[in-house]
Amino acid sequence: MKIKNSIFEEEREEFHWDKNALKLFKKIIKDQGIKCCMDDMFLLAILRARKYELGRSLQLIKNYYEVRIQYPQYFKDLLPSKMEHILSLNIMQFLPKPDQKGRYIYIFQYCNWDISVANVTEMFRTVMLFFDLQLNLHRTQEKRVVCIVNAEGITLSHFLQFSPSFLNSVTKVLLKDSYPVRFKEIHYVNLNIMIKAILSIFIPLLPRKLKERLYLHSDMKALYEFISPDCLPVEFGGNLPSVDPTEANNMIKANEEFYRRNEEYVQLYKEERNKNFSQGKFRYINVDLENEEVKKFIEKTEEKFKAYSHNPERFLSSLKEDSELESTHF
Repeated sequence: MKIKNSIFEEEREEFHWDKNALKLFKKIIKDQGIKCCMDDMFLLAILRARKYELGRSLQLIKNYYEVRIQYPQYFKDLLPSKMEHILSLNIMQFLPKPDQKGRYIYIFQYCNWDISVANVTEMFRTVMLFFDLQLNLHRTQEKRVVCIVNAEGITLSHFLQFSPSFLNSVTKVLLKDSYPVRFKEIHYVNLNIMIKAILSIFIPLLPRKLKERLYLHSDMKALYEFISPDCLPVEFGGNLPSVDPTEANNMIKANEEFYRRNEEYVQLYKEERNKNFSQGKFRYINVDLENEEVKKFIEKTEEKFKAYSHNPERFLSSLKEDSELESTHF
């Protein structure tokens, strides 16, 4: 799939792929009775995310569609035309040029998020708009993505949006074995008590490898050890011009048909899966994305969140008292 009005310089570098593996993967999908998107770029994203291991790739493509069925609040009517009011907030942005290691940079700005315009579910839907489109770039598939979350401007109203159950659903949809975008690094800058309280829920839910790729910075200077200032806009103390999200938002809007087809593929997958299940022809190995330990953590943390949601500092200390934050180092 070719992105319309692309802001990226993808075509300037050649990325190779295993054509035989792609051909065989298509055959396996058809033999399994799976109806889904068969676009080369989408299937390459799946294969590359699993290092061309066909069995694991097959499981990933099933997981990808299953979570979209399981969480319609995030994916039903996921169309730019229905979300222009959220895009206009400019909460998130992909920088058009890669960093010094060839990785695209994704930026999330809390200071731009007006919760009277968009709640946390709507915000996450917009996140998925960006990543679903970004998935169509060879560079994203090969080099992975670097995320920067700027916590400056975060308020208690933002914190109240991040219930443990919501954060758990986000990890299942985006960060576990159900989505092919791979994150090389995730950086949180301008830490404060609000973001620390959110991370106290979020970090324990992450896969081990992703925990090791998450970095917490009290200011911007520590970020430069990972990303050169030459690759960052002036808002982050970098040497690039200020971020103008207009072109990226226009790119999202120009690809309405892509998102519409995405939703049609989910429905196609669901109908064919249900038909084949009833005939005993379809086998879905349901990977447990939420073990008993995670369930207990969510239940306990949900209780604390309800009790102390208007006091993030007390919420954070209550989790520490229960030794729930062994790996977060707050």
